[in-house]
Amino acid sequence: MRLRVLGCSGGYPTPESASTGYLLEEGETRIWLDAGNGTFSMLQRYADFRRLDAMVISHLHADHCLDIYPLYIALRYGEVKPAGRLPVYAAPGTQEVLERMMDGEVGGKLEVTYDFHEVDEGDTVEIAGIRLSFLRMDHPGHTLGVRFESATSSLTYSADTGPKADLATFARDTGLLLCEATYQNARKGAPLHLSAEEAAQTARRAGAGELVLTHHWPGLDPEISLSEAEAAAGGIPVHVARPGAEFEVPAGRRR
Repeated sequence: MRLRVLGCSGGYPTPESASTGYLLEEGETRIWLDAGNGTFSMLQRYADFRRLDAMVISHLHADHCLDIYPLYIALRYGEVKPAGRLPVYAAPGTQEVLERMMDGEVGGKLEVTYDFHEVDEGDTVEIAGIRLSFLRMDHPGHTLGVRFESATSSLTYSADTGPKADLATFARDTGLLLCEATYQNARKGAPLHLSAEEAAQTARRAGAGELVLTHHWPGLDPEISLSEAEAAAGGIPVHVARPGAEFEVPAGRRR
């Protein structure tokens, strides 16, 4: 499995990075994970959006979902049509909330191009040989962390979360933990997000093979986040997500 960073800016996009989004690839399978503003443009550098196997939306904050709308336009009105509707896996009520933004459009709504599947904590689904499981995170709204497991790789995504979610247990023995690191030790806000140090502590408790820090708050230096995470990671390799970066996902241990 390969992880491609489409965007890693938390809250809003910057001149250097789109908001949050990733492309997961396993063989010919392509899954778009979170669709923050600006990530659709990046996606088109690396994949044919008409051949995606699925989209996964962790929650309905704008920096994680807004580019579902330009993809809708591209799929519905583009010259080359996809073979069928794109499966979208998201928390209960996601379709209804997103379709409120479509009021007034002539000719239909999101279900024309998307096949929505509601998922929640404890659910598992299979997408082309990749098993997905979900955990409710410590973040406003209905936010879901996701674990992806294939025959060769294991990746756990924190989505957005504060420290109260049991992310370490959910990510136990994962090959790669893709974890939000919004804060730094000298720049902490409300406990709705993690600091880089907390992300590293979580990876260490989980026994993760590697850690990728993401969801960087605009204006903070990611190198400081990297330094603070490395000091707390107990020797686990730590990386900083950057737009376009690609990571090979280690095997970990299948649950």
